[in-house]
Amino acid sequence: MNAPPAITPFGLGLYPLADAARLVQLDARTARRWAEGYDYSHQGEVRRSPDVMGLALTLAGGVRDLTFAEMLTLRLVKGFRGAGLSLRTIKRVAQAATRQLGTPTPFVTQRFRTDGRKVFIELQHAEPANDEPGVPKRERELIEVLTGQRAFAEVVEPSLFQNVEWEADIAARWWPLGRSRAVVLDPATMFGAPRVAATRVPTAAIAAAVSAEGGGDSAVLAVAEWHGLTADQVRDAVEFETAWLKRAA
Repeated sequence: MNAPPAITPFGLGLYPLADAARLVQLDARTARRWAEGYDYSHQGEVRRSPDVMGLALTLAGGVRDLTFAEMLTLRLVKGFRGAGLSLRTIKRVAQAATRQLGTPTPFVTQRFRTDGRKVFIELQHAEPANDEPGVPKRERELIEVLTGQRAFAEVVEPSLFQNVEWEADIAARWWPLGRSRAVVLDPATMFGAPRVAATRVPTAAIAAAVSAEGGGDSAVLAVAEWHGLTADQVRDAVEFETAWLKRAA
Protein backbone atom coordinates (compact mmCIF):
# COMPACT_ATOMS: atom_id res chain seq x y z
CA MET A 1 0.00 0.00 0.00
CA ASN A 2 1.46 3.35 -1.02
CA ALA A 3 2.17 5.93 1.66
CA PRO A 4 0.31 9.24 1.37
CA PRO A 5 2.33 11.98 -0.32
CA ALA A 6 4.21 14.30 2.01
CA ILE A 7 2.90 17.83 2.33
CA THR A 8 5.32 20.33 0.80
CA PRO A 9 5.52 24.06 1.54
CA PHE A 10 5.10 25.08 -2.11
CA GLY A 11 2.26 27.56 -2.18
CA LEU A 12 1.75 27.22 1.58
CA GLY A 13 4.54 29.50 2.74
CA LEU A 14 7.41 28.45 4.97
CA TYR A 15 8.24 30.24 8.21
CA PRO A 16 10.57 28.92 10.91
CA LEU A 17 8.63 29.36 14.13
CA ALA A 18 10.95 32.07 15.46
CA ASP A 19 10.51 34.06 12.23
CA ALA A 20 6.74 33.57 12.32
CA ALA A 21 6.71 34.93 15.87
CA ARG A 22 8.62 38.05 14.82
CA LEU A 23 6.31 38.62 11.88
CA VAL A 24 3.23 38.66 14.10
CA GLN A 25 5.06 40.57 16.86
CA LEU A 26 4.95 37.76 19.40
CA ASP A 27 7.67 36.31 21.61
CA ALA A 28 8.99 32.96 20.39
CA ARG A 29 8.16 31.01 23.57
CA THR A 30 4.50 32.02 23.47
CA ALA A 31 4.32 31.28 19.73
CA ARG A 32 5.68 27.77 20.31
CA ARG A 33 3.24 27.05 23.15
CA TRP A 34 0.31 28.18 21.02
CA ALA A 35 1.46 26.27 17.93
CA GLU A 36 2.59 23.02 19.56
CA GLY A 37 0.80 22.91 22.92
CA TYR A 38 2.63 22.24 26.16
CA ASP A 39 2.67 20.10 29.30
CA TYR A 40 1.87 21.49 32.73
CA SER A 41 1.51 20.16 36.26
CA HIS A 42 -1.84 20.15 38.06
CA GLN A 43 -2.05 18.76 41.59
CA GLY A 44 0.93 16.52 40.96
CA GLU A 45 -0.41 15.27 37.62
CA VAL A 46 1.16 16.14 34.27
CA ARG A 47 -1.46 17.39 31.84
CA ARG A 48 -1.34 18.48 28.23
CA SER A 49 -2.58 21.82 26.95
CA PRO A 50 -3.33 21.36 23.24
CA ASP A 51 -2.26 23.60 20.39
CA VAL A 52 -4.62 26.13 18.84
CA MET A 53 -4.37 24.70 15.31
CA GLY A 54 -3.47 21.59 13.39
CA LEU A 55 0.04 21.90 11.95
CA ALA A 56 0.52 20.93 8.30
CA LEU A 57 4.30 20.41 8.26
CA THR A 58 6.21 17.82 10.26
CA LEU A 59 9.38 18.63 12.15
CA ALA A 60 12.45 18.66 9.91
CA GLY A 61 15.77 18.32 11.70
CA GLY A 62 14.15 19.43 14.93
CA VAL A 63 13.02 22.72 13.37
CA ARG A 64 9.35 23.72 13.52
CA ASP A 65 8.14 25.49 10.37
CA LEU A 66 4.72 27.09 10.03
CA THR A 67 2.67 27.74 6.92
CA PHE A 68 1.31 31.16 5.97
CA ALA A 69 -2.12 30.28 7.37
CA GLU A 70 -0.59 29.05 10.63
CA MET A 71 1.52 32.19 10.97
CA LEU A 72 -1.57 34.37 10.50
CA THR A 73 -3.46 32.18 12.98
CA LEU A 74 -0.92 33.17 15.63
CA ARG A 75 -1.74 36.78 14.83
CA LEU A 76 -5.46 36.14 15.23
CA VAL A 77 -4.95 34.34 18.54
CA LYS A 78 -2.85 37.26 19.75
CA GLY A 79 -5.70 39.59 18.77
CA PHE A 80 -8.28 37.55 20.70
CA ARG A 81 -5.98 37.49 23.74
CA GLY A 82 -5.70 41.26 23.45
CA ALA A 83 -9.51 41.43 23.42
CA GLY A 84 -9.53 39.70 26.81
CA LEU A 85 -10.32 36.09 25.91
CA SER A 86 -8.42 33.38 27.75
CA LEU A 87 -6.30 30.92 25.79
CA ARG A 88 -8.56 28.07 26.97
CA THR A 89 -11.62 29.75 25.50
CA ILE A 90 -9.77 30.56 22.25
CA LYS A 91 -8.81 26.88 21.91
CA ARG A 92 -12.42 25.85 22.42
CA VAL A 93 -13.46 28.35 19.75
CA ALA A 94 -10.78 26.95 17.41
CA GLN A 95 -11.98 23.38 17.97
CA ALA A 96 -15.62 24.31 17.33
CA ALA A 97 -14.74 26.34 14.24
CA THR A 98 -12.54 23.55 12.90
CA ARG A 99 -15.48 21.14 13.10
CA GLN A 100 -17.93 23.57 11.55
CA LEU A 101 -15.71 25.00 8.81
CA GLY A 102 -13.72 21.85 8.03
CA THR A 103 -10.23 23.36 8.17
CA PRO A 104 -7.42 23.14 10.74
CA THR A 105 -6.90 26.92 10.50
CA PRO A 106 -10.47 28.27 10.60
CA PHE A 107 -9.58 31.73 11.93
CA VAL A 108 -7.97 32.72 8.60
CA THR A 109 -10.97 31.98 6.39
CA GLN A 110 -13.58 34.44 5.22
CA ARG A 111 -16.28 32.14 6.58
CA PHE A 112 -14.96 32.66 10.09
CA ARG A 113 -15.38 36.40 9.64
CA THR A 114 -19.10 35.82 9.08
CA ASP A 115 -19.72 32.57 10.97
CA GLY A 116 -17.43 33.21 13.92
CA ARG A 117 -20.29 34.90 15.72
CA LYS A 118 -22.27 31.65 15.61
CA VAL A 119 -19.28 29.72 16.93
CA PHE A 120 -19.07 32.00 19.95
CA ILE A 121 -22.80 31.70 20.60
CA GLU A 122 -22.65 27.91 20.52
CA LEU A 123 -19.56 27.88 22.73
CA GLN A 124 -21.32 30.04 25.30
CA HIS A 125 -24.11 27.47 25.70
CA ALA A 126 -22.04 24.30 25.28
CA GLU A 127 -21.67 21.92 28.20
CA PRO A 128 -18.06 21.37 29.30
CA ALA A 129 -16.49 18.07 28.26
CA ASN A 130 -15.48 15.50 30.90
CA ASP A 131 -13.87 17.28 33.86
CA GLU A 132 -13.29 20.52 31.91
CA PRO A 133 -14.51 23.56 33.83
CA GLY A 134 -17.34 25.58 32.34
CA VAL A 135 -16.89 29.03 30.90
CA PRO A 136 -16.44 31.45 33.83
CA LYS A 137 -18.69 34.47 34.23
CA ARG A 138 -16.14 36.95 32.89
CA GLU A 139 -15.55 34.79 29.81
CA ARG A 140 -19.30 34.51 29.21
CA GLU A 141 -19.57 38.29 29.31
CA LEU A 142 -16.76 38.65 26.78
CA ILE A 143 -18.34 36.04 24.53
CA GLU A 144 -21.65 37.89 24.73
CA VAL A 145 -19.86 41.01 23.53
CA LEU A 146 -18.38 39.10 20.61
CA THR A 147 -21.73 37.63 19.60
CA GLY A 148 -23.07 41.07 18.82
CA GLN A 149 -22.43 41.46 15.08
CA ARG A 150 -21.11 45.01 15.33
CA ALA A 151 -18.89 44.25 18.31
CA PHE A 152 -17.50 41.13 16.65
CA ALA A 153 -16.59 43.12 13.54
CA GLU A 154 -14.94 45.81 15.64
CA VAL A 155 -12.78 43.23 17.45
CA VAL A 156 -11.81 41.12 14.44
CA GLU A 157 -11.80 43.23 11.31
CA PRO A 158 -9.82 46.46 11.85
CA SER A 159 -6.67 45.11 13.49
CA LEU A 160 -6.67 41.50 12.30
CA PHE A 161 -8.14 41.21 8.81
CA GLN A 162 -8.00 44.71 7.40
CA ASN A 163 -4.75 44.19 5.50
CA VAL A 164 -5.35 40.55 4.51
CA GLU A 165 -6.19 39.81 0.87
CA TRP A 166 -8.48 36.86 0.14
CA GLU A 167 -8.85 34.33 -2.65
CA ALA A 168 -11.43 31.54 -2.65
CA ASP A 169 -12.29 32.06 1.04
CA ILE A 170 -8.65 31.72 2.13
CA ALA A 171 -6.12 34.33 3.24
CA ALA A 172 -3.85 34.72 0.20
CA ARG A 173 -1.65 37.73 0.94
CA TRP A 174 -0.84 39.97 3.89
CA TRP A 175 0.22 43.62 3.70
CA PRO A 176 1.63 44.19 7.22
CA LEU A 177 2.20 47.94 6.79
CA GLY A 178 -1.10 48.44 4.95
CA ARG A 179 -2.19 47.96 1.35
CA SER A 180 -0.90 51.36 0.31
CA ARG A 181 2.64 50.37 1.32
CA ALA A 182 5.15 48.29 -0.63
CA VAL A 183 5.64 45.25 1.62
CA VAL A 184 3.70 42.02 1.03
CA LEU A 185 3.82 38.39 2.15
CA ASP A 186 2.41 35.94 -0.40
CA PRO A 187 2.83 32.19 0.20
CA ALA A 188 2.75 31.57 -3.57
CA THR A 189 5.91 33.64 -4.11
CA MET A 190 9.33 33.04 -2.54
CA PHE A 191 7.77 30.73 0.11
CA GLY A 192 5.99 33.76 1.55
CA ALA A 193 9.11 35.74 2.45
CA PRO A 194 8.48 39.47 3.02
CA ARG A 195 9.26 41.24 -0.25
CA VAL A 196 8.77 44.47 -2.13
CA ALA A 197 5.35 44.19 -3.81
CA ALA A 198 5.35 43.40 -7.55
CA THR A 199 9.00 42.28 -7.33
CA ARG A 200 10.97 39.31 -6.04
CA VAL A 201 13.26 41.48 -3.94
CA PRO A 202 13.26 40.48 -0.24
CA THR A 203 12.83 43.31 2.23
CA ALA A 204 15.74 41.87 4.23
CA ALA A 205 18.08 42.35 1.27
CA ILE A 206 16.96 45.96 0.84
CA ALA A 207 17.41 46.81 4.51
CA ALA A 208 20.84 45.16 4.59
CA ALA A 209 21.96 47.11 1.52
CA VAL A 210 20.78 50.43 2.94
CA SER A 211 22.58 49.69 6.21
CA ALA A 212 25.77 48.73 4.36
CA GLU A 213 25.66 52.08 2.58
CA GLY A 214 25.47 53.92 5.87
CA GLY A 215 21.75 54.63 5.97
CA GLY A 216 20.15 57.98 5.28
CA ASP A 217 18.65 59.42 2.12
CA SER A 218 21.73 58.93 -0.05
CA ALA A 219 21.81 55.22 0.81
CA VAL A 220 18.09 54.89 0.10
CA LEU A 221 18.47 56.53 -3.32
CA ALA A 222 21.48 54.39 -4.21
CA VAL A 223 19.76 51.11 -3.27
CA ALA A 224 16.62 52.18 -5.12
CA GLU A 225 18.64 52.76 -8.27
CA TRP A 226 20.45 49.41 -8.01
CA HIS A 227 17.20 47.46 -7.73
CA GLY A 228 15.04 49.56 -10.03
CA LEU A 229 12.79 50.64 -7.15
CA THR A 230 11.43 53.94 -5.96
CA ALA A 231 12.76 55.59 -2.83
CA ASP A 232 9.41 55.03 -1.13
CA GLN A 233 9.57 51.29 -1.84
CA VAL A 234 13.01 51.14 -0.26
CA ARG A 235 11.89 53.16 2.75
CA ASP A 236 8.91 50.83 3.27
CA ALA A 237 11.18 47.79 3.16
CA VAL A 238 13.57 49.35 5.66
CA GLU A 239 10.72 50.37 7.97
CA PHE A 240 9.36 46.83 7.93
CA GLU A 241 12.74 45.26 8.72
CA THR A 242 13.90 47.79 11.31
CA ALA A 243 10.65 48.79 13.03
CA TRP A 244 7.90 46.22 12.46
CA LEU A 245 10.06 43.17 13.20
CA LYS A 246 11.42 44.70 16.39
CA ARG A 247 7.96 44.96 18.01
CA ALA A 248 7.77 41.30 19.11
CA ALA A 249 6.54 41.26 22.70
